[in-house]
Amino acid sequence: MTENNPFKDLSAVPARDPDDLQRAENLQKKEQSRTVADLGLATPEQLERLPRIRDLTVHDLNDLAAEFSGIPTDNRRVAALSLDDLQDLEGVFFEFKRAVGSDLVSRRATVRSVDVSCCCCTPCCSCAAADMTPTAS
Repeated sequence: MTENNPFKDLSAVPARDPDDLQRAENLQKKEQSRTVADLGLATPEQLERLPRIRDLTVHDLNDLAAEFSGIPTDNRRVAALSLDDLQDLEGVFFEFKRAVGSDLVSRRATVRSVDVSCCCCTPCCSCAAADMTPTAS
């Protein structure tokens, strides 16, 4: 399931040749530039009402998480977010977590442990829920 995690650090990918390292770097850049809209966490109608949230990238969300941890990032998109924007962002991730949790509960017969919890409301924690999406077999 970790294959679709947009927050995965690709720096540890073993390079067999220079092209492998270049492909890994290109993949990491591509993943870091995905937006909230690209992640499919909310309906297009909901995201249309939230353009500043819709256009945040994975990189921006990681910077926001760093800011919540007290690490300054100088990310202008993060600095421009209002308290209302942060609440809207949490709402987007809350709906996604609710959908994933509902799906897990409905499959409880095949799932022994359901642990969909979050110790905080930061986007980095919420974004980790994206790793829980089912993958095609």
